[in-house]
Amino acid sequence: MTLAAQVFPIMSQIASAGRVQKILANIYRYLYDNSIGGIRLNTDFKQEQHALGRAFSFAYGDKENGAVFSHMVVMLAYALYQQGYATAGWKALNSLYKLAANTQKSKIYPGLPEYFDLSGRGMYAYLTGSASWFMLTLLTQAFGVRGQNGDLLIEPKLSSEQFKAVTKISITRIFAARRLKIIFINPKRLEAGQYRIKSFRLNAEQIPVEAKAWVVVAREVVMSLPKDKLNIIEVYLG
Repeated sequence: MTLAAQVFPIMSQIASAGRVQKILANIYRYLYDNSIGGIRLNTDFKQEQHALGRAFSFAYGDKENGAVFSHMVVMLAYALYQQGYATAGWKALNSLYKLAANTQKSKIYPGLPEYFDLSGRGMYAYLTGSASWFMLTLLTQAFGVRGQNGDLLIEPKLSSEQFKAVTKISITRIFAARRLKIIFINPKRLEAGQYRIKSFRLNAEQIPVEAKAWVVVAREVVMSLPKDKLNIIEVYLG
């Protein structure tokens, strides 16, 4: 079994909801390594597979042969968020963070390496492509802050685990040349998919919104905000 063959049917929307659930179950049955807490790129094929390319000439757990390969795990997370499986997306994304942050095992400064080997050691200390995808997924999918047809879309898919120790978390972004601090407030620590945006405030002014999973702020509204200050957006989830 390979991870790539599971990721792309989800990302391309070929897999139905039932199949996505089966894919996830099998990923954690066959590819998840409990000893280090990471999702491996493939199962152990036990012998060299020259017909499948150079990857399977590496020892299992190294490089493309069974390592925890950062870019494919991030792509799994992005695909899951994109298709509405936010909790599973966060689980995949967070697994990389935990691996990197466990410096006694990873033996690297905290960062996103190309891969983690069989023992959980981070190899090739910083891979900018995977790091960019990680940040893109976290900002545009988990926090859900991104552009849409020139407007600002806020569609949070934050997991209850991200609110485990707090009831509010925030990010600071620049949009339409305006500095924005978006604060997400989840007093009941609800799971993604269980909450809607119940209330929305822009620089302390209450903005009427429908109870939906997202809010679109027109670009003209953002551009009317002061350029020389940090503008505060408060998003109440419930």
